[in-house]
Amino acid sequence: MTRRMLGSLLLAGALAASLSSASAQFDVKEGAPTLVDRVIHVNTQFDLTLNPKIEEALNKGIPIDVTIDIKLLRHRWWWRDVVITDWTLTRRLQFHALSRQYLVTSPQEERATESFSSLAQALDWLGDVRDLRIPLTAKKELLPDARHLVSLRARLDIEALPVIMRPLAYATPSWRLNTGWREWPVTP
Repeated sequence: MTRRMLGSLLLAGALAASLSSASAQFDVKEGAPTLVDRVIHVNTQFDLTLNPKIEEALNKGIPIDVTIDIKLLRHRWWWRDVVITDWTLTRRLQFHALSRQYLVTSPQEERATESFSSLAQALDWLGDVRDLRIPLTAKKELLPDARHLVSLRARLDIEALPVIMRPLAYATPSWRLNTGWREWPVTP
């Protein structure tokens, strides 16, 4: 095989991977975090769509973990922002073949497990964060004159995949789904 043919095959593979990842995305529809009495209240809706490769893996029994990272920051104009606290919410999506149901599990929340008959319903519930409360300890200092931000993102957790799938997930852009960090100002 010549170098030109090999280069063409690699280019075609990269193009195919980029086209398959174009249909899947994670995005933030809305966000309204507030800070009341040293408790962060998070109300956010994520738009989570999966590409056909991830759907295929899910339907073959591979659980998919979506991690929602939340940070409370103190903004500094002259240096990087100070992280006052950070918190992670993990929700697991899996397909139960016997009942033909999609299960969303979140041990950190009151409703630990929910089941859905369609993937779209499960993804809607998975991306809906309502009245999540994150209390701040007494050691977490809030300055009255400083500008504070709540920053959050949702991402597909590649580290939670089975070990044999991780190299493929790291090498394929279609598995790296992430909303990117979004920030909202809050006042203590």
